[in-house]
Amino acid sequence: NTILKLDDNYALTGTVTGTVAGTAAFSARAEGASWVSPADGTILIFSDDSTGDNFDTDGVFNTSTYKFTAPATGVYMFWYVIYTAESDATNGFSFLKDSTKVNFSEASSNKYFSYSEVGTGDHIQTANIIIPLSSGNTMAVCTATQSGYYQERTQWGGCRLA
Repeated sequence: NTILKLDDNYALTGTVTGTVAGTAAFSARAEGASWVSPADGTILIFSDDSTGDNFDTDGVFNTSTYKFTAPATGVYMFWYVIYTAESDATNGFSFLKDSTKVNFSEASSNKYFSYSEVGTGDHIQTANIIIPLSSGNTMAVCTATQSGYYQERTQWGGCRLA
């Protein structure tokens, strides 16, 4: 229910209850200037959602579990940016819905959203997803193979679209 009124200065006043599109937004980054190489299926650590341009509008991102929790049923968008090393043989990352890797591709049993092999230099992997969630579903970013990344240059975020 939404109750909004114009006051004498033509400003909107009132309250909005429930979650509406455009809310439930966050952006978080990993902390620490170090390379890490977690095993396949490991949730990436994003423990900062409050410094610099990082934020959490509605307390939907948990900086202890590194998971976003959908406050309402709807369509959501998520993204990540992960800085990886050219010296690693392979690097693959995915989105994790509840406790399962999201599977939009039949091509890989690892369910990659981004993947790279040895190249000529360090590189940045990015991915985006638009996905329906029910209230209480969680989302996280995880490795899709044993993958190395540099924490300080890694971030992810998302929001409710509708």
